[in-house]
Amino acid sequence: MVTRINGFSGMDIDSLVKSMMTAKRASYDKITQNKQLVEWKRDSYREINSKLYDFRFNKLTDKYGKDSALNANKAIVTGNTDALKADATADANGIDMKVQISKLATSATVQTTGTDKTYKGTSTLAEVDGVNLAGMSETDRKNYLDKGFDLVINGVSFKDDNGKPLFNGLTSISSMISTINSNTKANVNASYDELTGQLIIRSKTSGPAGKVDIGGNTGTNSVINLFGGTPDKTVIETIGAGSGFLGSTKLSALTGGTEPFSLKVNNETFSFAGSVTIDDVIADVSSRAGANATASFDNATGKLVFTSKNGDPIKLGTDTGDNTLLNLFNGEKTFKSGENAKLNINGIDVEKDSNNFILNGITFNLLSTTPPGETVNITTQRNPDNVLETIKGFIEDYNSLLSTLNTKTSEAKYRSFAPLTDEQKKDMKESDIKAWTEKSQSGLLKNDDILTSTVSQMRMIITANLGDLSAMGITTGKYYDEGKLILDESKLKTAITENPQKILDLFQGPGSSPSTGIFDKLADKVSNSINTISDRAGTDRFSGSITGAYKPESVMGRELKSYNSRMDTMLKNLTIAENRYYKQFTAMEQAISKLNSQSSSLLSSLGSNS
Repeated sequence: MVTRINGFSGMDIDSLVKSMMTAKRASYDKITQNKQLVEWKRDSYREINSKLYDFRFNKLTDKYGKDSALNANKAIVTGNTDALKADATADANGIDMKVQISKLATSATVQTTGTDKTYKGTSTLAEVDGVNLAGMSETDRKNYLDKGFDLVINGVSFKDDNGKPLFNGLTSISSMISTINSNTKANVNASYDELTGQLIIRSKTSGPAGKVDIGGNTGTNSVINLFGGTPDKTVIETIGAGSGFLGSTKLSALTGGTEPFSLKVNNETFSFAGSVTIDDVIADVSSRAGANATASFDNATGKLVFTSKNGDPIKLGTDTGDNTLLNLFNGEKTFKSGENAKLNINGIDVEKDSNNFILNGITFNLLSTTPPGETVNITTQRNPDNVLETIKGFIEDYNSLLSTLNTKTSEAKYRSFAPLTDEQKKDMKESDIKAWTEKSQSGLLKNDDILTSTVSQMRMIITANLGDLSAMGITTGKYYDEGKLILDESKLKTAITENPQKILDLFQGPGSSPSTGIFDKLADKVSNSINTISDRAGTDRFSGSITGAYKPESVMGRELKSYNSRMDTMLKNLTIAENRYYKQFTAMEQAISKLNSQSSSLLSSLGSNS
């Protein structure tokens, strides 16, 4: 640290050093100003990125790119309007329909008997099992949790990579439900009824094609049994081996396991070799008193059916190992089958495997059956206002973005108004600082290559389709309009009424080539601009945020990093130079002080001798 001495020479050392350092700080101030310009330019890029992102994703894709945006058709529903909801698509052919609904499509469903008492969705499986984990020893608790609860749905076993059950005593009911529903292979929606304690599993696929197979859940630690198991039945049938089999078919001709094939019906246990026929199985089961059931076989479906002899519920074993024979017939059918929706349209009987479907360009959403003799009437009307509002909105957003880009690329640049340094601001009023800064920030993106290219590409897409656009009342105006779109609403409305499909194909692309529409072409070009700005300025290409962090490994990010490094080095050198000046002035002051002391002593000596 330099010791600073002032006063002996009568000079203002601080002012002298400051004056000497001003020249040396000029280079540092210049770099600081250049860095500030880069930061302002980067912020300008982020503002543009936000507008491009909004236009690309929120407008072109999520708003104008939707099928409904350019749909000039409207479905009118009369009669029993509670039975169905109908919406016209752009492909609606205008055919009137009279609809009667006799049955709604249903999904295959398994519903457990329910727990003895009900629980909240936040309750754990240990609570449902009646186990107090807190009261267990550490060893017993670990063993209980390691055992877990098994669950198999449609062949999907809910276990981890190590073969351990995904669900144990700490798993909440709601967490279990979420895990089941998120498994796409199981293809089911599970729910829990807090009123009845029932676990309900429905196929995501409605109609007869839907399937809920919970075979393999008979163990004492299965989820199905934890929630009361499936209801007792006096008739149990298998899913079925399919057609083509007879009672004389040997078990070895069926697929599903290796012999011997085991089966337990109530109190009787059976073991069958592969050479045994289906008829032999039926006869053996039906003759055993302990089985208390009659077996039968349906040739058409390949189903094996067990019917109680006295009306008591039938139990097929207690574990999966007791019933390997059932695998030959695709397991026990433990679910309520899904059914097709049945309706009559214009006198023609129709079946659909879903309550939601499209017919004659009308989207049907069946809500309830119709009473006998009642119909739901659907007619189609032209709805040009919807398309008109969409096109008007697009033109406004297109013109707004184009205006922003044109303004930025043509903004005046004031080169003599460099960013103010902290020292310069000290002697200025706040209003003067603001006015100066506005001029400093002006023109940062003047003639910017990314923005000018974006404008050029947007205008080229419009120009390439200008013939069709002009025919429907959309033009680009005079040269001084800089490419903005001008709309003749009356002409556009007429075009919509006469040929709505042409407008749909022009803006959203035909069904055979949807990416060729104006909206998709603009979206593609704007996406390229967003990516280019991201590479240069480090903006987020997946967000329109104007406050998010910049990516440092961008062109401007590396440039700013270089400025920071140079500024750090220059600051150190400036500090060294300033200390050197003070050290030199200190040495001068000390020399003057010493000289003054010697002069005083000499004068004093001469005075005493005179």
